[in-house]
Amino acid sequence: MKLKLLLPIILVAALLFEILHFLGSARVAPLYTIHTSIALPANLPDSWNVLTDFAEYPNWNPYLTRVEGRFLVGEKVFFTLVDKNFADPLNLSATLGEVSPNKRFFWTGRAGIQGLFDTKHVFELVSSNEGASVLHHYEEFRGLIPAILPDRERRSANTRAAFERMNHALYLQLKDPDS
Repeated sequence: MKLKLLLPIILVAALLFEILHFLGSARVAPLYTIHTSIALPANLPDSWNVLTDFAEYPNWNPYLTRVEGRFLVGEKVFFTLVDKNFADPLNLSATLGEVSPNKRFFWTGRAGIQGLFDTKHVFELVSSNEGASVLHHYEEFRGLIPAILPDRERRSANTRAAFERMNHALYLQLKDPDS
C-alpha cells in the first residue's frame, strides 16, 4: 500500500522538477529583459579593459561594488550588488558563460534549482563612429519566481536605474581614469 502511494508522489515530484528545469532553460524565451545602453568615450579595447577589470570595481562601480573570481568561461564569480530592490547590498554568485574579448561577456545565476529564478546578465560592446564604443548592458529573467513576484514594473525600474548608474560611472571612468 505504501509503495502504491509513494510512486505517484515520486512521479509528480519528477514532473514538477522537469517543468522547473524547462522554465529556467535558455531554450525558453525570457519572461522579461531589462536593457540599457550607453555611448562610451573610448574604443573597444579600452572600454573592455575597464569593464573586465573586476578588481577595480569598488573604486568606480556603484552597482557591482565587488566582483571576485577568475575571468574564464565556466568559472564562478562572487559579487555584491546595490539595488533599491534590496534593503542591503546583496551577495550573490554566478557562472561566467561566455567571454569574447572586446565584444561580450555574460554570467548566469540562479536561486536554488534551475527554473525557480534564473538570470543571464550580459555586457556587450560594439564599435561606434570615430573609434568610440557602445555598451549594451542587459539582464534576462526566467523561472517561476520572476513570473509570480508582484510589482514587476517597480522592481524593473529600480534595476534599470542601477544599471544606468553603473553605465554612467563606466562612462566617467573611461573619460577621466584619474578621477
